[in-house]
Amino acid sequence: MITARRVLLSILALGVLVSSTAWADDSSNLSARSIRKMARRGDPTASISAFSDVCSTVKEVTGNEFLWKSVISNHIPSGDARAAGPTFICNEECPPQFPMNFYYSDGVKAGAVGYYGTYSKTGKARAYCAAGGVPRCSTSQISIKSKRRGRDGFVYLQLSGSSVAAADTVCYKVTPVSRTGNAG
Repeated sequence: MITARRVLLSILALGVLVSSTAWADDSSNLSARSIRKMARRGDPTASISAFSDVCSTVKEVTGNEFLWKSVISNHIPSGDARAAGPTFICNEECPPQFPMNFYYSDGVKAGAVGYYGTYSKTGKARAYCAAGGVPRCSTSQISIKSKRRGRDGFVYLQLSGSSVAAADTVCYKVTPVSRTGNAG
């Protein structure tokens, strides 16, 4: 009897072990990237409200508002942390403070540029990724991500509004890999 009882308990324990292992195998097949992608999915209207939270008004660049460029100036060495990201130079428009955030068309933050100093020709502010306490960023990666998951291929520079959720935020639409506007 004792051996039959041990056999029965062993079989039950083995069954519990097999079923828990099968469940663990199913969940472990999901990579961290897959889990993040699943978390981003959901209500298709969620991205619309997220974008309107960061950009209540969207404007097109018509000329002298500012300069956005993806190619770094010659005075910055290629090994400099600022060299991989975009440059922003104020002209007629300038954010009230730096860092200045920019977003993808679904409202997800694409990056930020931090204050670096003034532009010698105009005396107005210039900003870069990897300056003013902002982490470095890559123009090519921003461009690639701007076209993923139904995004429209642009980034939106948040030039006004005191916070991300402000109702009066004005954003300018720019192509991530381009030269848009004029520094003056």
